[in-house]
Amino acid sequence: MKYFVEETLLDEQDKKNAGGKARQDVTDILESIGYQKLIAESEMNERQELNAVQRLVHHYKVKKMWKKTLSVVGKGDEVIIQFPLLNHSLFFNQVIKQLSKNGVKVYFLIHDLESLRWSQSKSISLKSRIRLNIEEHSVLRLSEGIIAHNKKMKSYIKTYSVESSKIIPLETFDYIIPSYHERKNLDNFQLNAPIVIAGNLKQHKAGYVYHLPSNVEFNLYGIGYEQTDDKSVHYCGSFMPEELPFVLKGSFGLVWDGPSSESCIETYGEYLRVNNPHKTSLYLASGIPVVVWSEAAIASFIKENNCGILVSNLSELPELLSMITVDEYELMKKNTEIIGERLRQGFYTKQAVKGF
Repeated sequence: MKYFVEETLLDEQDKKNAGGKARQDVTDILESIGYQKLIAESEMNERQELNAVQRLVHHYKVKKMWKKTLSVVGKGDEVIIQFPLLNHSLFFNQVIKQLSKNGVKVYFLIHDLESLRWSQSKSISLKSRIRLNIEEHSVLRLSEGIIAHNKKMKSYIKTYSVESSKIIPLETFDYIIPSYHERKNLDNFQLNAPIVIAGNLKQHKAGYVYHLPSNVEFNLYGIGYEQTDDKSVHYCGSFMPEELPFVLKGSFGLVWDGPSSESCIETYGEYLRVNNPHKTSLYLASGIPVVVWSEAAIASFIKENNCGILVSNLSELPELLSMITVDEYELMKKNTEIIGERLRQGFYTKQAVKGF
């Protein structure tokens, strides 16, 4: 039998900034190709409020929960687990080790690598960094196979002593949009329209939003925006992931992160060098070409498929945009629609899973 695990640990806020959509789309795609769902029920738990002993007890409880969830899986079976776990345990590697001994093939689909994601953050303690590394390394090296975001992430995971042949690059995340063909309006995307920025707009996450070039218009969609006096920036509201594709209006969707508009730096910016931002998939699946940081891992995919443009500094936008002809933009839109159709059908997830 082929199984996958769905963890039930999400709230409405997570859904609003699309934090839960990537996992839900994987769930829907795997079910559509015959995988059986196992539900791992977890309760929200503020671990930082627990003392050392209580935390250790909680880690054991979580391990017990995972053993129970996976107890139906036996010799010859396969199971896909989305990683990182929503409710992690220091002892999760013991669960995976036992499954392997029992003849179960365990695969992981990576959403984030937390040890890499937070490697630039000064707010993470040394103890937390060590824990993250132990949890990731000890679990992933026990897997039968891993779906990584791209070739750059694959290279990083190989440093965990994981065989190259076990790591499959996803290329880009799929993005399911129900009723897309009935509701789409590609006229919302025009060359001379503002640049779209969608996602978490809080200053600590997307500080660049508050330092955008004033000679370019921007339409902002998402939570946490702090209104400014910049007349070139237009806040358009916050929408659920399934509604967002139908309200976006602009020329290109911007894939950028970090505190600066001059380059993608620090914790969130540097992470773009290895991860596939989910917002890239949102834009492409919605039908809008993208503007991507030239050093981002996803940049090669955008260039190869001619579905957007690359910039190293947002100050380059006015000149680059002025050089794009209507015919060139329409070709990018056409290519975006081709890629978008694949994303909406779960093409990349299905293709990666076939490699197992």
